[in-house]
Amino acid sequence: MIPRRSIRHALSRIALVLAVVLGLLVTGGPPATADPHRPQPDLFPSENGPLAPDHNRTGRAADVIQDLGAPISSLTIMEGAVGRTPDGRDVVYAVPAGENALLNVVDLHSRQLLNTVTLNGAAGAWAIVVASDGRVYVGTYPNAHLYRYDPADSTVSDLGQPIPGESQIYGLTADQNGNVYAGTYPTAHAFKYDGSTGQVTDYGSLDPVQQYARSTVYDPDHNALFVGISTPNARLLRIDLATSAVEDITPPGLLAKDFIDLDYAGGRVFANASSRLIVVDAVTGEQLEFTDSETGSQVKDYAIAARGVSAAGPGGVYFTTSTLNLTHYDLDTNTIGPVSPTVRLTRGASIGYGWVTENGVPVLYGLAGNYSGGTFRYDPQAGTLAQWSSPFQYVPVPLMHALSDPSNGKVFVSAYLNGSTSVYDPPTGKSTVTTRLGQVEGWGWDTTGKMYVGIYPYGRLSLWDPHAPESPTNPRELFSLVDSHHQNRPLAVVPSGDHVYVGTTPGYGEYGGAITVYDVPTGAFTVYRDVVVDQTIASILPMGTTLWAGSGIEGGQGTEPRATEAHLVKVDPATGTVSTDVVPVPGAASINELSIGPDGNLWGLADGTVFVANPTTGQVLRTIPVFAGRTGANDGAMSWRDGYLYGVTGGRLFLVDSLNGQATVLRDHGLNRLTQTPDGTYYTLLRPDGWTNPTNLASYTPPVDPCPQSDLRTNVWTGNVNSYVTNRNLRYGCTLTDELPDASADWPDHAAYVRAVDKTVRQLESDGTVERWEGGLIRVAASRSDVGR
Repeated sequence: MIPRRSIRHALSRIALVLAVVLGLLVTGGPPATADPHRPQPDLFPSENGPLAPDHNRTGRAADVIQDLGAPISSLTIMEGAVGRTPDGRDVVYAVPAGENALLNVVDLHSRQLLNTVTLNGAAGAWAIVVASDGRVYVGTYPNAHLYRYDPADSTVSDLGQPIPGESQIYGLTADQNGNVYAGTYPTAHAFKYDGSTGQVTDYGSLDPVQQYARSTVYDPDHNALFVGISTPNARLLRIDLATSAVEDITPPGLLAKDFIDLDYAGGRVFANASSRLIVVDAVTGEQLEFTDSETGSQVKDYAIAARGVSAAGPGGVYFTTSTLNLTHYDLDTNTIGPVSPTVRLTRGASIGYGWVTENGVPVLYGLAGNYSGGTFRYDPQAGTLAQWSSPFQYVPVPLMHALSDPSNGKVFVSAYLNGSTSVYDPPTGKSTVTTRLGQVEGWGWDTTGKMYVGIYPYGRLSLWDPHAPESPTNPRELFSLVDSHHQNRPLAVVPSGDHVYVGTTPGYGEYGGAITVYDVPTGAFTVYRDVVVDQTIASILPMGTTLWAGSGIEGGQGTEPRATEAHLVKVDPATGTVSTDVVPVPGAASINELSIGPDGNLWGLADGTVFVANPTTGQVLRTIPVFAGRTGANDGAMSWRDGYLYGVTGGRLFLVDSLNGQATVLRDHGLNRLTQTPDGTYYTLLRPDGWTNPTNLASYTPPVDPCPQSDLRTNVWTGNVNSYVTNRNLRYGCTLTDELPDASADWPDHAAYVRAVDKTVRQLESDGTVERWEGGLIRVAASRSDVGR
């Protein structure tokens, strides 16, 4: 007699199989999503590696990333000022950009660094002036604070934000009574700071649209303040300081976008208007003509490459041109031209000036170039020029981008503003400064080991072979888009086949980014602007003969967005025609990254949300939130490894299980960019805790994948048969299909394979990782398969 218990067990098995078969007949199989009530396997055990945050005995989360330190230390000086200390030293003041930036004081004669004073909270300074009482005022970013340094006791005072809510102070200028004036960004205020009382006078926001009060100068002869408003249309304003009345005296027909600098001498305002020097009568506001000494002709503007002109001295006011020749405007003759004999500043354009009397003779001192501490002394009487590098203190610089070399695993890192490039070598842990490329906004490798680099400003694309020596043609600029197409920041640079696809932001004050298609064999390029109206192109993904592109709602710097949400568009690169336009994540400000997932679908990152879309139609299949909040168009990165999507957005390092769509935040702050080396290590830019800028390189090492080349199909397959059981990761890197016997192995017969599947499924059922009905489906599929037949 058969035991009753065995009969019940057999009937149970038969019922299960019948239920499975009926389910297949009625529904075509169980749903392709995991049971939401089933506990998900713990894929991130802390004892198996740094995948999820562990906790030490203090209860604080152990960091998953390794801080590798600052890969670039250098100088970035935007402006300098010459002064005299109470003990009679002639000095130059400057603020190299860096975290908690330092005001440097250098003796002009001994050429020694005398002092450095920390400006807590500042990252750099666009504005510095010596007041009439000898104290030094510094206007900083990104906190828009005013600092005052007293050379009598070498102390600095943080005077706070003169205009609350601003992020930049520009164009500091001083009157004869110890007061200073400046402009601000992003609401274009002008203000006065009273050096005696500390009172701030706010002259208001001076333009309802334009965001930059980019330059100011005080007129001591008429007690007036001139303010230059910038992007997209330069405006020159005069404020009567007795009444605070504002008058627009912009010269008629002026085509400049900005007034970069303003200076005053001899009843005239000297303005750097988009790199052309113009001269305006301080009383009438009339733009004056002057004589070009080289041609003898009357002109109304002249090329300038300098932070404005010097104060008046023997021979007039001085500045440099794009050729770096020292040039002067003679106030007595209204004549402009190079000094005689001709002299040239070899370290860069002049960025600060001051007259020093030596043996009764005025001599012009100044800084030259932003990155070397270049300093010069020009004696107009003798016609002689001396040049040297002042010992300003090198500091870790804010970082902009990171990109690994697929050929050797080295990591290239670029600096913000400074434009330096450093190469980190993982085996040695050393960083080596290499070619200065400029501020990299986007870059990518071609298949020959060369790098295409998108550079700000001017919307430039360059080709660089980092494995070859630097030369006049390496790197080589391929094109610049700022003048011809009003594009400024190449955020997406994607080499593909014979083309390089570039997505850009528009220029200052402009709307409408572009996709540029560069043809490598011919060097020709085509620009499609306003592919997404009024929006930047932040990401590009070539697919066959078409492109997918993601937008960001930003216009050019100095504008407020007109758009409200980012679009995903399908574009014909031959015509620029948009055939598909969808909003994958309503309300998202930017789609920062696009890629093809292991499932063959289009995956994208829109602010803090990952989305999956049909690669043909753009139809959104699912969205996976990482965090709630918006990001900018230069934020966000994604990378595939072991069937998982790793990414960085909003400072967070995250991971998404591509099968179940679950996101795990591995680190919740302080990161930007992400690049993977051939050994699988990730590198990212790190903002150390308490700092305001990413200055360090950091690495993250994912756990070892115990199941390389995982089967990532949505359902579990046994050979040629779909079981309709949802495939999923049972442990890191190993899917349910991976855990089953290998259907491609050399099985002695079909029965052996079926028995092996049954044995594995029994264990998985016993472990609770597979439901009995799922086990039944897998067994049925194995028995129907052609494995071993």
